[in-house]
Amino acid sequence: MTSRPKGLRDLGWETYAWLIYALPFLFTAIFGPFASVERAVMVASFVIFLPLYFGSYLIRTPHVLWITAALDVLGAVNCQWNPSGSVFFVYAAASISNGFSTRTAMKVLAGQVLLSTAVSYAIGAEWWVYMMSIVISTLVGSLTIQAHAREAGDAKLRLAQEEVERLAKLAERERIARDLHDLLGHTLSVVVLKSELAQKLMSRDPARAVQEIAEIERISRQGLADVREAITGYRSSGLSAEIEHVRDTLTAAGIDTTIEARVVSLAPAQETALSLALREAATNVIRHAAATRCHIKFYAQDGSALMEVQDDGKGGDAPFGNGLTGMRERIQSLGGVLQRETAHGTRLMISLPL
Repeated sequence: MTSRPKGLRDLGWETYAWLIYALPFLFTAIFGPFASVERAVMVASFVIFLPLYFGSYLIRTPHVLWITAALDVLGAVNCQWNPSGSVFFVYAAASISNGFSTRTAMKVLAGQVLLSTAVSYAIGAEWWVYMMSIVISTLVGSLTIQAHAREAGDAKLRLAQEEVERLAKLAERERIARDLHDLLGHTLSVVVLKSELAQKLMSRDPARAVQEIAEIERISRQGLADVREAITGYRSSGLSAEIEHVRDTLTAAGIDTTIEARVVSLAPAQETALSLALREAATNVIRHAAATRCHIKFYAQDGSALMEVQDDGKGGDAPFGNGLTGMRERIQSLGGVLQRETAHGTRLMISLPL
């Protein structure tokens, strides 16, 4: 399935809002004390800038480097008359993230900043031009590169989760098909045999026929109960299925995952809480930890069910986000405790009383 190219209507209002930073250059060019030729060049530069700016959002390949270079040229040409032209250097820095990987984009950004610095020095620019061409360009470029990397990571995570969910659903459909086939195949075969026998006995041994009919009813009820149990298993996967789902998701994200899970008897509310906590912990490992390995452990000790999720990522004492806060509240509502250690990677520990 192919997606249609992104157009101007798909860019969102924020894209148009960022144009406000180019307006001081346009106003200065129109109302400033410049010669006619200079004014014409600056107005023409702004007209050229607009398609370059929108093109930087629409192009998602290294060809965006041509747009970056063109914006740098506009900055170099206009800074000698209108110092506000240094804003083109900032837009050039912001455009880099759309065409390269994070590491390559940072290298291109460094080259772009050096170029704008050299231009500022060559024209003898004032200090605030250096502020725009160096400090603001570096800051804006770095932020957009990191934002683009985060969006790409989220997109990969969504694709991995969708693929895992698709495979899980397919596996569940195959399981329920096998279970129903085994259950109904055996049950219906016995019902057919008993029905034939009851029909033959109806005329010569009615009492025996009644017994066979009663047996048919018992077998049918048992088959119905077995089918309901299979359907229930299809609808509610539980903690065991969540463990496998998390394993597949982490592996799909390129994280080496090991799991130690001992059998622990849990109440339904506890199993649900641990399943949701495990899912949130795995999501955090993929999105924020920059980890290569993850170890997950379940066991019982001193009358409590314990879950540990340890990764070898960057750690850090960042404040609890909505996910971890909700997880802690859910665990505390069941009388449990959630702890986090970030000295060596991140280690999440959950304890629930049995």
